[in-house]
Amino acid sequence: MILHPKILLLSADDSTTRSINSCLGQEEFTVVHSSRGMGALELIHKEDPAMIILDIDLPDFNSLAIIRALRAEQLHHRLPVILIGSTLTEEDVLIGLEVGADLCLLESFHPQVFVARVRSLLRSSELAKTF
Repeated sequence: MILHPKILLLSADDSTTRSINSCLGQEEFTVVHSSRGMGALELIHKEDPAMIILDIDLPDFNSLAIIRALRAEQLHHRLPVILIGSTLTEEDVLIGLEVGADLCLLESFHPQVFVARVRSLLRSSELAKTF
């Protein structure tokens, strides 16, 4: 049985959710989705994803606070996080990277490039576990 990496998508935007589900699903990633930021840490502990894709515009919780909390944890401090959003500014990208996001992307992306970035971050994450 082949294990497909599990990606946790936290986004309330239907268009973003459909787009990411489509491009990752075609590549046989398992995508678990939540439209809420509240309870995100509990969901991360429950699902134990290989990566998180986090929308900066969650309506009920600060996305940057989720990243900060992850980076403070011993268990998930190296979990790759991609911060996405249609409203990302240069300042958002700078802050996102400073609090611990591995990559910040505007929601408009080329599906194959997006999948390649996901795979690259997952490889880097696996390498980091060996040290």
